[in-house]
Amino acid sequence: MKKPLSYEITRVVQCADTATVNNLLISLLNDALKKYGVITSIIIDSKSKSIALEFELKGDDRPISITIKGYKIEPEGNGSLLTIGEVSCSRKLVHIIIRKFLAKEKLSIPLSPDLLGQIL
Repeated sequence: MKKPLSYEITRVVQCADTATVNNLLISLLNDALKKYGVITSIIIDSKSKSIALEFELKGDDRPISITIKGYKIEPEGNGSLLTIGEVSCSRKLVHIIIRKFLAKEKLSIPLSPDLLGQIL
């Protein structure tokens, strides 16, 4: 019987170092964002609950820096809710769009809070 994806992710996270987990996260996010561009780097600070990433938009020659501060992880059924805190961005227009659609938003993540906490 095939194991669920969350089981496989748990195995990788428990055995991996920070760089490996970051690369896995970049790969997963890039798969979801591929029609817009690619994430080239991500830095997660679990203690301060912040995430900094570089994103290269398709057709743009400079990467965009995005910072998320004060994210929160809460249980929701068999998964988690990730609440996005304060969001800032190096480009004014993208900053406005991200703040409108992501700031204070709750995203449903199909991973347990414990596992998501190990990643973030």
